Amino acid sequence: MSKRSGDASVTSGSAAASETSAASAPPRAISGYQAIVDHLRREMTLGRIRPGDRLPPERQLADQLGVARDTLRQALRVLEGSGQITIRRGSHGGAFVQASMMEAWRIRQDIRERADDIVALLEFRAVIDSAAARFAAERRSDEELAAMEQAQAELEASEALHDSRDADTAFHLAVARASGNHELAVAVEDARVKMFAPVDLLGFQFLKESCVEGHALVLAAIRERDPDRAAAEMTRHLAATRDEFELILTEGL
Repeated sequence: MSKRSGDASVTSGSAAASETSAASAPPRAISGYQAIVDHLRREMTLGRIRPGDRLPPERQLADQLGVARDTLRQALRVLEGSGQITIRRGSHGGAFVQASMMEAWRIRQDIRERADDIVALLEFRAVIDSAAARFAAERRSDEELAAMEQAQAELEASEALHDSRDADTAFHLAVARASGNHELAVAVEDARVKMFAPVDLLGFQFLKESCVEGHALVLAAIRERDPDRAAAEMTRHLAATRDEFELILTEGL
């Protein structure tokens, strides 16, 4: 089964999976293997590439990203070393995305070291996501509202960690797109990538209940075209997220 992201799709990593594009086009020219690593990790964090998905064949992916195959190989070795992809040989082989296998203690150490940065990102998100919610309440189309409702339904039904995170991301990005402001939408996306790249490795279920409740209040305000209430509910939602994150740090990550 494939899923669509913009003009690109990803394919579930079964042996019989067809070969298709695996990542959306990068927003700017890629130069160097680290830029490839960063781009593919971004796609993973945003749920555009998910565990079990197979990346395109080497030549196709190199052409898609506009890089040399040797440079791409370096990037894939880095992702394999961090446990984010696994390389399988043979006629049904390829590069398959997998959940990170990083040691728990290393994840905790990284989160603690970045705690101040993550809290700062939460404060930044409270500003930009609230602005996005305000504009969305004023400008959203019926189709954009439907995308938010779909993301909320998927979050409520989710059980697996990556499904929860993908639905949470889909909701916030749908709100940002509905703002009608491209720069604001890009800022919301960038902030999520910076914040959740390490946090996702720990698990998401501890935030799911508050996310469902917070999203429902934001969604109701946007549905009723109440910009002041939409912004206020988004601010409260992200304040609750910050409180829960700080509690986790205090109690021992």
